[in-house]
Amino acid sequence: MARADSPPRAAGVAPAVMGPPPISDRQARLLAERASRAAGILSGTDKPDFVRTRLARRLSALHLTDFDAYIARLSGAQGSEELPHLIEALTTHTTSFFREPGHFDWMRETALPALAAEGRGTRHDLTIWSAAVSTGAELWTVGMTVEEYARTTGTPLTYRLIGTDISRPILRKAAQAVFSEADIRSIPEALRPRYLLRSKRIVGPDEARAYRIVPALRNRTRFAYANLIDLTRAPAFTADLVLLRNVLIYFSREDQARVASAVAARVRHGGHVVFAHSETLRDPVPGLVPLGRSIYRKEAS
Repeated sequence: MARADSPPRAAGVAPAVMGPPPISDRQARLLAERASRAAGILSGTDKPDFVRTRLARRLSALHLTDFDAYIARLSGAQGSEELPHLIEALTTHTTSFFREPGHFDWMRETALPALAAEGRGTRHDLTIWSAAVSTGAELWTVGMTVEEYARTTGTPLTYRLIGTDISRPILRKAAQAVFSEADIRSIPEALRPRYLLRSKRIVGPDEARAYRIVPALRNRTRFAYANLIDLTRAPAFTADLVLLRNVLIYFSREDQARVASAVAARVRHGGHVVFAHSETLRDPVPGLVPLGRSIYRKEAS
């Protein structure tokens, strides 16, 4: 029973501590569709439990009792401020070092020699872009691959690495370049002394020692916000090699083509776009010519 002198609580506002409220199919669909319109992601359109779990912390932070109150907030004056939080909650960030290693073998054995022969990395900077960078493991793997190519072939390269993502919190984490012992297990042991510094920091639930990417790679890297469904607001740059991997699965077929075309427009002629092995372009993208499974070359359209 509430005390007689307790102030009334506004509708839809909860005490600071409470479990996640139930969610209806309609509410989940509205929220997922709102995120999809803004960022193209399809996560949760048919998974109410997924939406409920992902947004539980957000409702708690806002002290809201139900999802109708949250939907009202998104539709109100504070909607533009809340929308990035919705997108962040429904976005999946999964990455690891040397994921799909065949791509990095191809990069070292085929792409980098060809690009270097064209003067990319010798006459002008070689630019490599991880378009959905997540915590940065993919981009740091690229840096290690470039460095190993330069070291083993005696071909010094000047290059820059660009990582973009729709999540500003995940970009801040990526820029820190700090990883746990579990994170670095997929990095070949021979590479660890050259590209990792053991930190005094302890990270993760198992309180393991942390490792940080060496300054030689960090100093070549830039992280920036980008919404792949609308790259007009992303920083202006063109790339020689783009990794657009394990992200198209979150877009509709129409938006997949839209994203691939927008990314290809930022690739120099003769450059490459790499997709995940499990992803295929179901519709042709002007200028992109397939070279093999999941690898495309940018030609004049």
